[in-house]
Amino acid sequence: MLKRIVTAIVALLLFVPILLWGGSIVVTSVFALIAAVSVYEMLGCCNLNKNIFVAVPSILGAAICVFVPGLFGLRLFAAAAVMLSGVICALIYFLGVSVFAHKSVDVERLFTCFGLTVYITAGFTALSALYIIYGLWAVAFVLCVAWGTDTFAYFSGMLFGKRKLCPEISPKKTIAGAIGGTIFGTAIGVLVFVINGVSPVFALCALPLSVISQLGDLAASVIKRRFGVKDYGKIFPGHGGVLDRFDSIIPVSIVTAMIFLGYWIFVWVL
Repeated sequence: MLKRIVTAIVALLLFVPILLWGGSIVVTSVFALIAAVSVYEMLGCCNLNKNIFVAVPSILGAAICVFVPGLFGLRLFAAAAVMLSGVICALIYFLGVSVFAHKSVDVERLFTCFGLTVYITAGFTALSALYIIYGLWAVAFVLCVAWGTDTFAYFSGMLFGKRKLCPEISPKKTIAGAIGGTIFGTAIGVLVFVINGVSPVFALCALPLSVISQLGDLAASVIKRRFGVKDYGKIFPGHGGVLDRFDSIIPVSIVTAMIFLGYWIFVWVL
């Protein structure tokens, strides 16, 4: 546990200053790098990271889609358009790979990678767009809800956990941990909104987003078990890889961006 705590502290000491003082280009560049590494780790899980015809387009495509909102200061609609264009191009490319390289590439793994690449890229593109449009507090909200839920689920499970939540998926997760994580993750998310004076309507989103963050974590565990790996990587001692740390953030950032976009459309229409 000590190794896990020390790693988390060091990572935060490096990550927080970038968010506070980095500026849009630097921050979105970091998000693009994280997305690229996450895609690489996912490809490694599927045993396709050494296939240059799959790995290189997937990694570069993810990084470009995430970086573009920061480079041009794109709004959510424009960022979504970039993402959609990337998905269409990637789909056509992966279809081509499945046809012309079907003897050397497992098609099931190939399209699993396609879906997960789109998912990871969408998550970090949403995070970049939220930062560009709403600033640091929106990203802080996503990170606090996801990581707050994960952290307090871990400690709640250690202190009170007896009944397992999904032992066949993640043996260490408990019902008490899930409840504790949801309570504290929601509270932290609401606190971020209160501090920034945002409409209390948005604060209601913290609860479902806390639950969604845990679903993202569990879904990532299902994929790891499907392909027989313990962690996506080893870059963070005690935590695993980059994707192991951001698996809960990806769905939260996507849904948060959708909520903000939906609210903007609602206000604009009315």
